[in-house]
Amino acid sequence: MGIKFNFNDGTVRQNGRIHWRFDDHSAKFIFFTPLNQVGLELNASGENATLVNFAKKAFWRGDFMVLLDKLWGIELGLAPLKQLLVNGIVPQAELDRQGIVVDLENNAGGGALRTLRLRSGSAELTLRIYKNELRPGRIVLIDYGSRYRAADLESVLGDD
Repeated sequence: MGIKFNFNDGTVRQNGRIHWRFDDHSAKFIFFTPLNQVGLELNASGENATLVNFAKKAFWRGDFMVLLDKLWGIELGLAPLKQLLVNGIVPQAELDRQGIVVDLENNAGGGALRTLRLRSGSAELTLRIYKNELRPGRIVLIDYGSRYRAADLESVLGDD
């Protein structure tokens, strides 16, 4: 699945492109830089996440929900996010608890999900699906612990 994202909360603006592959057990997100290079890789097994910054040769391990909260202020697990993007099923109780409003926009003719907007206060996250295809296979997660150093989330995400 190819996704373009836009995030704006009044002080921070983020734009980018994500390549997301998943199977029944695991998921891999590749975040691209504006120069179309791999910037970050996020591997998830269940709700356990590993975020790798290749330029810093550092990684962070923790809960997927913690990462989404830090990135975009959304406390949402991988399973509900997958349900939203793949099936268009809104976890209304979880989102109501956080005060998040969801807008779904399907392709013309009532087809697959095209755009997902999540709004909370002044923050808005827009995810546009530009490529959605199924392929057989399994996601293979790599253990970066032997190659890179462990770091805190802020360090791995930071631009320094």
